[in-house]
Amino acid sequence: MTEQKEFTWCFACGKANPIGLKLRFERSDEECSAVFVPRREHQSYDGRMHGGLVSTLLDEVMGNYIYIKSGKPAYTAKIEVRFRQPVQIGEKIRIVARLKRKKGRLAEMTGQVFKEDGTVAAEAEAKLMCEGEL
Repeated sequence: MTEQKEFTWCFACGKANPIGLKLRFERSDEECSAVFVPRREHQSYDGRMHGGLVSTLLDEVMGNYIYIKSGKPAYTAKIEVRFRQPVQIGEKIRIVARLKRKKGRLAEMTGQVFKEDGTVAAEAEAKLMCEGEL
C-alpha cells in the first residue's frame, strides 16, 4: 500500500488540527484504508463512538481513495450509512473503501468499518463527484 501526503489542517488527516482525527491513509490498487481508535471525546452514549463520526470516517476514506487515484478532490453528493454494531471507545477499527464503478467524474464507492475480530460495524455506499476525470 502507498501512503498519502499530509495536509496540515485536514480534519481527517491533518497533524496540526487540534481537534482532527489524524488518520493515516493507505491505498492499494483495490482499496483505501485507515485505522482509528476512538477516544472519549468521540463518544455519544457512554462508551460508544458517535455515529456521525463513524459516518465521517467512512466519508473521508472513500473520498481519499479518489484523491489518491486522481490527484483531484472529490465531493460527496450522496452517502447512505448502515450501522450494524456499536463501536466501543478504545476499540481499534479499520475503515476500508473500494471503488464500485465510475462514469466520467462520478464515482460510486463502498465503505466498511471493521472491528478487530472482522465484524462489520458499519457500511456505506456513496456517490462522489471528482473535480476532474478519474
